[in-house]
Amino acid sequence: MSIRSDIGKTLRYAGRNGVIDTYYAARERIKEKVADLKVSEDTVSEDELARQRRISARLSAGETPEAVFGVSTALREAPLISLLVPAYETPEPFLLALMMSVFSQTYGNWELVIADASLSDRVSELANRFDDSRIVYRRLASNGGISANTNEAAVIARGDYVAFLDHDDILTPDAVFEIAKRIMITGCEIVYSDEDKCDETGKRFFERNIKPDFNLDYLLANNYICHFLAMRRGLFLALKLRSEFDGAQDYDLLLRAPKSSIEHVPRILYHWRVHSGSTAGDPQSKDYAVEAGKRALESYFSDAGVSAVVSHSRHRGFYRIDYEPDLFGARADVGVIGGKVLNRHHRIIGGAYDEEGKLLFAGLHERESGPSHRADTRQDVSAVDVRCMKIRPELEYVYEEVFHCPYSGHVMLGSEDYRELSIEFCRRAAQIGYLVVFEPAMTRVV
Repeated sequence: MSIRSDIGKTLRYAGRNGVIDTYYAARERIKEKVADLKVSEDTVSEDELARQRRISARLSAGETPEAVFGVSTALREAPLISLLVPAYETPEPFLLALMMSVFSQTYGNWELVIADASLSDRVSELANRFDDSRIVYRRLASNGGISANTNEAAVIARGDYVAFLDHDDILTPDAVFEIAKRIMITGCEIVYSDEDKCDETGKRFFERNIKPDFNLDYLLANNYICHFLAMRRGLFLALKLRSEFDGAQDYDLLLRAPKSSIEHVPRILYHWRVHSGSTAGDPQSKDYAVEAGKRALESYFSDAGVSAVVSHSRHRGFYRIDYEPDLFGARADVGVIGGKVLNRHHRIIGGAYDEEGKLLFAGLHERESGPSHRADTRQDVSAVDVRCMKIRPELEYVYEEVFHCPYSGHVMLGSEDYRELSIEFCRRAAQIGYLVVFEPAMTRVV
């Protein structure tokens, strides 16, 4: 993006959040831009791509996934993946790049379903150039918008699963293979991958979005799943996209979907193209999507019977959920809430821990938001620090067993064992079935 665009973004951010927050946000953004210059696209070796093609050929010949992968699998045969592309007056270079990225897939059991709402013949002429039975082209009678057009594509599709592609983006060669493999092994209903952005030429890659495994509270704060997303076709047809949430239709879909069978492939499989006409590159399109996302969240809580107020956070596309009366009262699934432990310089020295016991966001300033704003966003974690922790009453007996004292708020402040005991307490709470939630608005200086 241009310097002028960056300056405009900074001024708008300052108008919303003030000078101090803007200083820390700009400093982080500069660090990210420097990192982008050093990081290129995740590439897979030609040997690995050849191996995937051999596996795909064996699956196409009728071998079972269990025999091919050498592990127990949930599916007995390879699934057909329908790639759904709602198209509207797509510039030929963009659609051609997308189609070539699909043709280069190492997994062959796919179909490309193009639902074309264009007034011109530019999309149909390009689609008809290719003699491949896996291309399914349908000219729509009218342009119903992205949700309606995608729904029509899903009805046309024959796949066991549908995956969603914007008409100007690009897949990595191993994208469908990795998605299909995870489906075959786990039998999941929904699967998603990491992603990044690419420039208009499709040659420069930046803003790597390395996502967590499924995380309910992070999803309630941001549509972090986004691309590359696949869903069992039967489930999609039962839910479908809703046109009133166009701009955040995939977010609304995920909020309404079952949350018990969602898998994450921790690889960048999708390049989201940034150009003047894309949501990624157009501030007005982003604002439209952000407002649609807020409405989707409000609808989700209303349907669930949960009293909550949804507001915009200081990061565009991220939301703050204020529950009535509080998080414990509104959510029976939440057992532990913890925040940031700061030193006198307001740097993070304790707080949220991952499954290996590593401190998340270590050393960040209290006002810094970290990668994908995760240091400044409510989310589920493996453990939080007892020095800045709240628990629901049902867990007080577990607290007493672990800490050998009654729960009375941060009694471990002077103990060197607080880290290990915090992790053990949260582990036991999770075993009972409770979520451990990191709440960045909670802070304690020690």
